[in-house]
Amino acid sequence: MLCKKTYKLATMLAVMGALTGHAASDIDFNSIGYFSFTPLPAQLEAQKDTLLLSDSPEYVGPVGGVLSAGSINGKGRIYFYHVNEMAEPHKIAIVLENTGDAPNGIAIFRELKSIATPDYFAAGRDLSRKELEQPLSDRQLYSFVMPPKSRQLVFTDLEHTPIPKDALFTGIVDLQTSAPVFARVMMIPMSLNSIEASYWVNNLPIDHVRLRGTFTGAERKMAVSKEYNTTLGGAYVELGNDREDRFVEGVDEMDNKAYVKDSGNYGISYTVKIPTSGEDPFRLYFNPLGGGYSGSFTVKAQRRWQKVPSESMTYHVGGDDGLMALGHNTVMDSRYMGNYYGGDTLTIEFMPAGASNLPVRFLLVPEALANPQYARVLATNEAGQRALEAEAQKEAAEAAKKVAIEEKYVAAKAQKEEQAHQLAEQAKLAAEKAAAAHKAAQARQAELDKREAEEQAKIKAKADAAAEKARAKAEAERQLGEQKAKADADKAEAARIAAEQKAKDDAARAEAARLAAEAKAKEDARIAAAKAEQQRIAAEQAAREKDQREQAAREAAEKKAQEYAAKLEAQRLEAQRKAEEERIAAEQRAEAARIEAERKAAEQAAKTEAERQEAARKAEAARQEAARKAEEKRKAAEAKAEAERIAAEVKRAEEARKAEEARQEALRKVEMARQEAARKAEEERLAAIAKAQEESRKAEERRIAAEAKRVEEMRKAEEARIAEEIRKAEAARHAEAERIAEAARLAEEARIREENRIAEAARKAERERIAKEQAEAARKAEEARQLAEKRYREYEIAQAQAKEARRRAEIQREAQKKAAQRAEEIRLAAQRQIIAKRNAEIARQKIAEEREAARIAAQGGKRRSFSELDDVNTNVDQEQDNAQDAVSIEQLTRRRN
Repeated sequence: MLCKKTYKLATMLAVMGALTGHAASDIDFNSIGYFSFTPLPAQLEAQKDTLLLSDSPEYVGPVGGVLSAGSINGKGRIYFYHVNEMAEPHKIAIVLENTGDAPNGIAIFRELKSIATPDYFAAGRDLSRKELEQPLSDRQLYSFVMPPKSRQLVFTDLEHTPIPKDALFTGIVDLQTSAPVFARVMMIPMSLNSIEASYWVNNLPIDHVRLRGTFTGAERKMAVSKEYNTTLGGAYVELGNDREDRFVEGVDEMDNKAYVKDSGNYGISYTVKIPTSGEDPFRLYFNPLGGGYSGSFTVKAQRRWQKVPSESMTYHVGGDDGLMALGHNTVMDSRYMGNYYGGDTLTIEFMPAGASNLPVRFLLVPEALANPQYARVLATNEAGQRALEAEAQKEAAEAAKKVAIEEKYVAAKAQKEEQAHQLAEQAKLAAEKAAAAHKAAQARQAELDKREAEEQAKIKAKADAAAEKARAKAEAERQLGEQKAKADADKAEAARIAAEQKAKDDAARAEAARLAAEAKAKEDARIAAAKAEQQRIAAEQAAREKDQREQAAREAAEKKAQEYAAKLEAQRLEAQRKAEEERIAAEQRAEAARIEAERKAAEQAAKTEAERQEAARKAEAARQEAARKAEEKRKAAEAKAEAERIAAEVKRAEEARKAEEARQEALRKVEMARQEAARKAEEERLAAIAKAQEESRKAEERRIAAEAKRVEEMRKAEEARIAEEIRKAEAARHAEAERIAEAARLAEEARIREENRIAEAARKAERERIAKEQAEAARKAEEARQLAEKRYREYEIAQAQAKEARRRAEIQREAQKKAAQRAEEIRLAAQRQIIAKRNAEIARQKIAEEREAARIAAQGGKRRSFSELDDVNTNVDQEQDNAQDAVSIEQLTRRRN
């Protein structure tokens, strides 16, 4: 009974607090000793389920890719939080991979996403609210079976959710697997096929914050071990500080299982239990410490006589209350979260909101500390209670007195006792009959209610069974359609891979033919050059022998000439070697440029292909135009590379020609000293060299022709591959569109049925709730009316007392006012006297100064002796002394006590 009275008192105080404006902003925490509040450490009781966190890189750009990846076995959660820093809108895609050799059953329980917005607090706040409004339960959204070595897209709604530039997007997926799966979180262009992209997109590196990886503890339960006693003053529970509430630790499977920590426990659902004792009411406040916070919290209250929580309220910080976030640049901000009383057990549920800061505190403030009026109200309530008890005693005494009078009356009239007894028996029988009739009516009503409830339960069970059967059928048809579409896609993918492999084989054969032609041309040129060199050496030897026979005297000159020629030949060979090296380097650069051009062309072709797939839904002609432009770019790149290679060849030939001309000029000067035979030998050597050059030129032309043929074959193969890919992509798109349309139709039908069932159940529950609320409201209204009448009587008494006190205070204020006026008049009179004296003194000084000036003017024409001058000086000194003894204006105007 005492508990219920205390509860009523707490409710009354809560209403009074609302009416008198005692909100969180009205409490001065400094004045109530905020910094001396008692800490209530929360201990970890349990944590379970796997968390795959995807928050690094938080800002994605300049290209997308795989943001986070990890393994999930059993129950798990995927939490993503990313900003698109790329110019075009992108999407988040979550792809599961069954790495095992057996089928894997997947069940999806919850899929939540925030709005995509540049306001980071708004995005984090939106997901925090939805996480509480749609709590995790054992009811599945959908399920499917993954074949071995297959991949499957989940949270398909993300496929149609573009993320604009500089917008933040966050969400979660709760799932359960029968075997390990490998999950990937990607940010890719809207036009890409997510499952196909998961095979080739790059893994993005982790950023400096290092908020990604696989952790244990998606669900966390904590409890305060020591009960909070409301008589001991203010206290607080602090969370998210990495001390009592430790941050979870895990590994980044994308970075060789490197150590990572979820600093802030983002993505983790908290359940915090706070037991209390005592009887006095208290308030709960949310208090951010780490900076701005904007999110939602649910507070459940379990009264001391209850086994489960009976009250639940969700509080939203930021957004609807006109704030972007609470706690920016201060630790004194707070948000009111309801009134409770000693003996309650509070349970707080929340998920740390993205973009918000930790740690946070939950403050428990006794009502007597937060509201000074509480003591007066409590005293008034006790006085009222005593008055009620006195009134009850008085009524009991009057009742006893009436009973005594009645007994005396009965004793005086004994002759009517029998008749009274009979009347009493009749009244008793009538009352028993009325009670029996009332009980029978209640039993009939209970039976009718029971039958109606059973009928409703049967109808609901039938509807649920039908809906479940329809859902299972739709799910089976959807899985069958997905498997069929996947098989078609696998076939198309295999055909595409075969076509690509064939094109690669043709290109490899063409490349081998080109290399063989180049090798043969080089070998022919080398043989021709060797022959020419041998002929030249033979001719030079013959010339030297002839010179030795004809003229021994010229041996020394010939020797010098040979040395000079050898030096020139060495220089020529060196120049030729350098030219050959430069040619090879030029060929390598040209080949590298060609490969780079082909790579860029391939990348451009891929980009063009992606754009073409997007544009294919709008216009087929635009896609063909894009493909044509891409092909022209590729041809231009190849033509540019070929032009660079030919330019390098021309440059090399020109350098070789210049080197040959220089060598020929040197030899010509030397041969002028030789015999006619040496000249003829030189001409034959030059002819051999010219022939070798001609053969080399022809070999180069053949190589160029082979290269052009290879390029043409590659172009045709590429055109054929692109055409085949276009055809396959179009077929796959049509199949995917048909599958999506059918799945959407089935899902829409199931959704409509489910909505109708839920709406009917909600309407019934709403009617029952309204009826209960109306009854409860009527009861509370009656109690409130009685209490209000009592309070009004007390208020009238207090008003009369306050009126008398105000009258007495008014009389006292009037007396004080008259006394103050009298004191002011006395002060003004004294001040006027002081001013008159000061004016008289000033007038006296002026008259003295005028007299002294007249005396000095009268004596100005007389001749004075030194004694007279001394007398004058003495008088001046005396006047100065008198001036020093004069009263100053400050002294005259100084207030006298």
